Amino acid sequence: MLRRTPGTQASLNRAFEFANKTWSCTHTHIFPMNDLTVSIEGIDHERLLGEWRWLVPSRMTIRSVTALGDVFLRDADGSVHWLDVAGGKLSKVADSEAAFENALRDEALRDNWFLPRVVSELTAQGPKLEPGQCYSYKKPPCLGGSFDAVNFEPTDLVVHFSILGQIHAQIKDLPEGTPIGKIHLK
Repeated sequence: MLRRTPGTQASLNRAFEFANKTWSCTHTHIFPMNDLTVSIEGIDHERLLGEWRWLVPSRMTIRSVTALGDVFLRDADGSVHWLDVAGGKLSKVADSEAAFENALRDEALRDNWFLPRVVSELTAQGPKLEPGQCYSYKKPPCLGGSFDAVNFEPTDLVVHFSILGQIHAQIKDLPEGTPIGKIHLK
């Protein structure tokens, strides 16, 4: 039986989970943003966000998608928000585009938002992402899955966002530790 696990705790501390791994944490390599994001050219943005509209207001538009399937959104007021699909949380991360670009210079924020070491491990071990894909969870962290590279696989972007949006919509009001017997997916 699955249990609802702490999505917020998992997503807020995921950078620290990797800091204690055996691979290098010397932060000497800056990963190019192109390696940490995926192209969404030609993909209907509403299809990506459709199952998240319970959390993401329609005035928000996609700014970028990370290789691990999180989304940065631009609000009508110019602020930038992070949709953390692992934790099912939407957080304001910058008041403006310029402030967001400045925040990307902060190594701890970059590590938390993009998990570059996981992306590096996934790209090294393969398979590589095809256009229209991101690395998605085999078992979502909100249902007990980990942020380890072995828990990721290339997945169609629309499928990734649809499944995780539906799961979070169904468990968002459950207390942590609640047994989950069924998840209904469309």
